[in-house]
Amino acid sequence: MATAVAEAPQVTKVSRTERLRAAVKKLQARAGWRQMERWILILGAFLLILGVAAIGLGWYGASHTPFLFEQIPYLISGGLLGLSLAFVGGFLYFGYWLTRLLAQNREQGARLERVLEEIKDTIAAGQKTPDTFVATAGGTMFHRADCKLVVGREDLREVEPAELDLRPCKICNPV
Repeated sequence: MATAVAEAPQVTKVSRTERLRAAVKKLQARAGWRQMERWILILGAFLLILGVAAIGLGWYGASHTPFLFEQIPYLISGGLLGLSLAFVGGFLYFGYWLTRLLAQNREQGARLERVLEEIKDTIAAGQKTPDTFVATAGGTMFHRADCKLVVGREDLREVEPAELDLRPCKICNPV
């Protein structure tokens, strides 16, 4: 009796990678995030200004009364509340600033990646080895045709390095 073993479908690494890429793109492509950044900036600036105004009003109220029991409410409502509003506003503005730095860093990284890819492609296109190798009339080394040691010489001959047992040039490195 043969038992049939059902093979479970295997998840390939490519599909896992593609799913991860798709999930990351969803995180990055939120259209409303720019709107949220703007509101964080506006709210931070508003709270910072409101906090400084509350501190000023608390000082004004406390400075115009000679009694200590009347100055304490001004200190609490104006000074401490104003200080906390100013701190919260400052932290919101700092959060906005950090998100802008992060966005600029991502843009700069993407540009750097594109430039490096272009450089890599340019280098790869320029590293094509020529089909022919040359040697001087009585030489023991073979060179690429564009080697700076043999460019412009007239006593060159085309060679196959394997058949003549020639050594490669250490300057142009033809192998």
